Amino acid sequence: MTMSIAKPRKILVVADTSDSRVALQSATALSDMHGASLEVIACVEPPHDLSILARLSGADADKLIEDAVERTRNSVREKLAEIAPDRPVALSVAVGKAYLEIIRHVARSDCDFVVKKAEPLPGLDRFLFASTDQHLLRKCPCPVWLQTPTASPRPRRILAAVDLDVLDAAEPETLTALNRRVVDAACMVAGAPEAEVIVLHAWEAVGEGMIWAFSGGSDAQISADRYVNEILAARHDVMDRFLAHVRAEIGPVPRLVPRLERGTPETVIHEQSRAVGADVVVMGTVARTGLSGVFIGNTAENIINSLECPVLAVKPEGFVSPLLKH
Repeated sequence: MTMSIAKPRKILVVADTSDSRVALQSATALSDMHGASLEVIACVEPPHDLSILARLSGADADKLIEDAVERTRNSVREKLAEIAPDRPVALSVAVGKAYLEIIRHVARSDCDFVVKKAEPLPGLDRFLFASTDQHLLRKCPCPVWLQTPTASPRPRRILAAVDLDVLDAAEPETLTALNRRVVDAACMVAGAPEAEVIVLHAWEAVGEGMIWAFSGGSDAQISADRYVNEILAARHDVMDRFLAHVRAEIGPVPRLVPRLERGTPETVIHEQSRAVGADVVVMGTVARTGLSGVFIGNTAENIINSLECPVLAVKPEGFVSPLLKH
């Protein structure tokens, strides 16, 4: 199984007609860093009441869609002219469900990285991704970087969440490889000269309660403390060995900073993203069974929905989108 993730060769940026330029700016910066080519896709989703709109406007339904496509194309071209005036960029405007068209384009064109402006659901205090983003996080075969409107196109502080508890994993080799891909992706988007990647592992001492239950008197505290310290020491050892392998291949830049925090991943990743001022959180999605289908589970979705910063989601090697299976 391939451990590392390759640098992007062809980046797909999802554009729209809003004033936001963060996706185009981020994709352009990433393209410049790695010498990757850039493609742009914009999507026009026909409204459910298209026939009513056509009847009331006196226009043909197909003509309404054609006009929407042309307006979208012109709007995106204007932004491209501002952001990358001398760069040859292939632009396509697709008609249909946005997430379907994006994933199909990825498959057709061999794009290996997607950058998109995140779309939070309106009226909610916490950051919840709208349906298109959720579909991409679950089903897009390549890394998906969802940028918030005010995010930096060149992240300086990247939080890479890894799960080092491979002994209890249903698929330990898949998890080990995914950890490496998460850190590789974090290093990939580290654009600022002083950028650092904080490699975060949330750990728990799940057997501590059993020690208290079956130990008596003053020995219980001693035994519980010893157990917790041994668990933490073991995780430190795994982290040190993991980062030593990564540093041997990527070199000293960006700086890798280990961070172990006790607690559930949902709590720790959310709290630490705030505490360190993360410009982006990089996460892997975890396989339930095998290497196909939907990988993202309730834990990952809860974490992503609680974040207030951009997210970069990475799939395991061998992931096959359920939308692309024959």
